[in-house]
Amino acid sequence: MKILLLITTLITGSPNDSLTLEYCYSKAELNHPNAKAIELYESSTKLRNKNLGINFLPKLTLNGQASYQSDVTGLQISNPFFSAPKMNKDMYKLSIDIKQLIYDGGLTSSREEVELKQLDIDRHKIFVELYALKQKVNDIYFSILLLKEKFKINEVYKRDIENKILELESKIRNGSIPPGNIYPLQAQIATIEQEMNSIKDDIRGGYSMLSELTGVEISPDSELSIPNPGNIDDEIILRPENKLFELKEIQFNALSELSETKLLPKVSIFGQAGYGRPALNMLKNEFETFYFVGLNFQWNPLDWGEEKNEKQIYEINKEIIKKEKETFNKNIRVKLNKFKSDILKYEELLKKDEEIINIRAKIIAVTESQLDNGTITGTTYITETNNLNQAKLLQRTHYLQLIQSKINYLTTKGY
Repeated sequence: MKILLLITTLITGSPNDSLTLEYCYSKAELNHPNAKAIELYESSTKLRNKNLGINFLPKLTLNGQASYQSDVTGLQISNPFFSAPKMNKDMYKLSIDIKQLIYDGGLTSSREEVELKQLDIDRHKIFVELYALKQKVNDIYFSILLLKEKFKINEVYKRDIENKILELESKIRNGSIPPGNIYPLQAQIATIEQEMNSIKDDIRGGYSMLSELTGVEISPDSELSIPNPGNIDDEIILRPENKLFELKEIQFNALSELSETKLLPKVSIFGQAGYGRPALNMLKNEFETFYFVGLNFQWNPLDWGEEKNEKQIYEINKEIIKKEKETFNKNIRVKLNKFKSDILKYEELLKKDEEIINIRAKIIAVTESQLDNGTITGTTYITETNNLNQAKLLQRTHYLQLIQSKINYLTTKGY
């Protein structure tokens, strides 16, 4: 429930034509080539386990044989009342063999269980791969947001300069200020337009990458909602990789159980029915039908420690996985600490940004009055307006970087 609440907070109340980060997540996952590979893994496992289940079905074999041999068995009996049969040297036999496994010590069921555990691992590997898309979406999504903010601030800046040019043109016509004061402002307009065109191209490139990642045709005019990351104080790491480590350990437990079944006895029944000459009675030189049935018992109680060694190998592999899990989570905690540090940094920068903007605005008020009176040049005015514009841009940049750091923190943690 906690995970669902945190994810829900990523979706801001935005217009219908506005894209959310969560929407891009879901579309990127659906668009990934491996999104449907889970069904393929499931089908493959189902077929393999179906084949394993065949072990308990009767196995029929049709045999045919015709032979000629140089000698045959004969009885050397000298008795006037009894004559021993004389066997033909050509022999014929047509039979059907049947074999039915009735007990294998749990070998088949253990193999089926191992296959199911492998399916869990294969399935979760895809979950891990799909989860990695979130960070890619984050990077592209916030790069577009930053570019759009920069474009908007430049739009306002350009409009302010244009309005100031209109004021100065009126004063120039009145002869209150020299014409040269307007040239720096006109040059600044051209510089702003040049930068805005470059930003537009970058925005189009960002949307193109986002479209490729999500499989949705996204217009460069589409609005992106700024996410609300909510609370980030929870320290629990819920990365899908941790579940993958657990599944690998579980599979080694299943393999260990499979090793145990190899030492258990196997029981099967068998039989044969056929027609031939001779049949089962080798002294009867006639074509006739025959059959026999039996019970087969097989047990290999001595494996010279093979099963014990296999189980030790599986335990060692489990320890290796535990170490890999510890290393992974340690690296995650290092990243989380970095994002926490970034969050604190941007919060402090935002406090100063507001202070800087207020001071820059006061400076602009003074320089604007001086420009109107002709006591300073347009170049000085442009320098100060550019400083204010940069301060506003930094404030919005720091704000979005703060949001991005929080989102990256949640993504890295597994939310």
